[in-house]
Amino acid sequence: MVFSIFSTNKSFDDRWVGSPTLNRWGLHRARIKAARGARNVRRSMAVSVRSEHERELLDKGVTVIPNFLPDDAFKAIYEEAKRAADAAREATPYPSPAARGFGQQQHHEWGLDRFDGSTLNRLIDATPLVQEFGRRSELNRMAKIVTGRSINPKKCCIYETISSADPDNPDIQAAFHRDTFFDSMKYWFYLEEVTEADGPLTYVPGSHRLTKERMDWEESRAQKAIEAKLAGKRGNMGGAFRITEAEIAQLGLPDPVAHTVQPNTLIVANVFGFHRRGDAQGGTSRLSLYANHRPLLPFYLIGR
Repeated sequence: MVFSIFSTNKSFDDRWVGSPTLNRWGLHRARIKAARGARNVRRSMAVSVRSEHERELLDKGVTVIPNFLPDDAFKAIYEEAKRAADAAREATPYPSPAARGFGQQQHHEWGLDRFDGSTLNRLIDATPLVQEFGRRSELNRMAKIVTGRSINPKKCCIYETISSADPDNPDIQAAFHRDTFFDSMKYWFYLEEVTEADGPLTYVPGSHRLTKERMDWEESRAQKAIEAKLAGKRGNMGGAFRITEAEIAQLGLPDPVAHTVQPNTLIVANVFGFHRRGDAQGGTSRLSLYANHRPLLPFYLIGR
């Protein structure tokens, strides 16, 4: 339906979102600008920047907050989350990937598994302390800074990532990309140390800004997705556009930053900016709390 244009739908498989005619008239560019304009209005009504980290999130698209919780609170939430992860592994040993690329969700009584290539994403239902963490006011304020809307605290879960580093089935999230065409937020609260070997979050500072160069790049990617569709190929029709480091430099953006962190570190990012999962060694894992905050109504001033 034509209403898909006014939704979160980013797939160029869609008849209207991927319409060659409408995109020749600037549909993709118009959707991005309309979503950003609505976000700016919502944010102006919802929140004003108060802290250094909120300013950094606004300016760079990412902020890193070490020692986020007091030591005793961190110890309690870590032990509770670790018990939940151990119980999930005992109930359901780590599976092997069934296919290449973006895998289907495999639901279990404790949560779900999903593969990105050969990398396993294990999302475990929130325990009481994890639920409490998801209700923290700092997270809600940052959600409003990125999207202009409050975050749903029920999105918070325990997130375990296990890498196999299989060259024949590479991790599709290890390529630089932006998640969708409008501002969305993700956060990771790391419960264990993340080194280079663990595949740290890597983010291009300032790549969330809607510059002329970025808009031109977006439009060129949309046209390539439509050309691939007309040729019967997949291309970037899913709408989570990939970008190379050479292209990042051509857009005048700074070098990507890999965020290796100590336990008890919170990272919040606007995932309209370019980011990726770092190249991990096989058998390594990351344990964190995680939430994905993507507004359901990016073009509207009210609603979620």
